[in-house]
Amino acid sequence: MKKYLDSVCVPFETGTRFLAVPLIEDVDRKLREFERERADLVDRFLDSYPTLCESMSDRLRVLHNPTDYPPLDMVKARFYFTWRYVAYGVPGQLKTISGRIWQEEREKAAQRFAEAQTEAQGLLRESMSELVNHMVERLDASENGKPKVFKKSTVANLGDFLATFDFRNIANDTELKEQVDKARVLLAGVTAEEIRTTADLRSRLKTGMSEIGTKLDAMVITMPRRKFRPEE
Repeated sequence: MKKYLDSVCVPFETGTRFLAVPLIEDVDRKLREFERERADLVDRFLDSYPTLCESMSDRLRVLHNPTDYPPLDMVKARFYFTWRYVAYGVPGQLKTISGRIWQEEREKAAQRFAEAQTEAQGLLRESMSELVNHMVERLDASENGKPKVFKKSTVANLGDFLATFDFRNIANDTELKEQVDKARVLLAGVTAEEIRTTADLRSRLKTGMSEIGTKLDAMVITMPRRKFRPEE
């Protein structure tokens, strides 16, 4: 679930992510799928829990203590999964209470959003750099001169990044957008199978992606480091 949200959202604070409005329906549908899948896994674990507790007696022998294992209903209560959507901003009602406090909170919110934009820009640059450089590495020949194993996920992961980039580009990073558009052109209609079986395509992709990778490496170096948050 976290990996999926990271692929379509922009991180903000612990447990909170920015989500583009056009993606809400798709993300909500996916979260509900995760919710059903997770509930099934929890039920399967709870069905096995009493047997697992009993089996510990043979494994631990004299060290076994039945009170170490909470009752089933208590264990079940420990599993929960919720999410909600909130609008980010300063409550308008606060202005009627205190104009000074409202203005201070407005400035704080603006500062936090500016920091989030910077962090998002750096994260997107780093993510694309990793994806592109990984593809270049897989397109390169192995030591014996033969093509390396090229998995479908290598194309799919970069394709997913390119597909959601415009929604996550909250900093309006035009430099990164330029490299994204170049990668989109290179990968348009390309499949992993074609890459594995077509030498000319591999060569063309390697050249193009290497150029993009070089640009991205320079862009990542010039970005400030992501702000450290103790709670993370």
